[in-house]
Amino acid sequence: MKIVLVSLFVLCSVSSQLKAVELLSLEQKVDAQNLLVTPQFELQVSKKVSNAIDNGIVITFVYQAKLFETIDWWFDTVIESKIQTFEVRFFSLGSQYQLHHISSKNKFSFVTLEELLQHMSQQTTFKFQLDEQANYLKTRIFLDKQALPSIMQLPNVFDPDWNLNSDWQQVTLSRTQETAE
Repeated sequence: MKIVLVSLFVLCSVSSQLKAVELLSLEQKVDAQNLLVTPQFELQVSKKVSNAIDNGIVITFVYQAKLFETIDWWFDTVIESKIQTFEVRFFSLGSQYQLHHISSKNKFSFVTLEELLQHMSQQTTFKFQLDEQANYLKTRIFLDKQALPSIMQLPNVFDPDWNLNSDWQQVTLSRTQETAE
């Protein structure tokens, strides 16, 4: 009986996790000697995460993308790997949400958290050097629990409301790509 209850709990956690972040599409463009890839996720945060942001907690999201070459007889080779990190915060005096792109130092302001999440989940582009050997790309987005204040890290480790993770999503690269102008 205990095993059944534990299994049911794990399945509920996984299903709620999968509903929170989902890859909708992956836009691919070639620009000079670069491959520009824009994954578009549907990102929904739980009420707990939304309340934390509204109460001044900075939430960090990490996007990852890896370009792979398929090897028939061995592990596939990672050609190039990219990471983009975003911080989401709320300023109560101005009643605005801010999205801070860490590497470019760009900051964008939004009136609602939904607008911010939509922008972040559909406007993030990775730039890879064009490589003819590349067959597919894997991408994911997750909430970085280690970036939370230390007092919040341990209680949220197994909380499904804080498990915003798309897992790795694999997409085959298109060989008939158009050049971006």
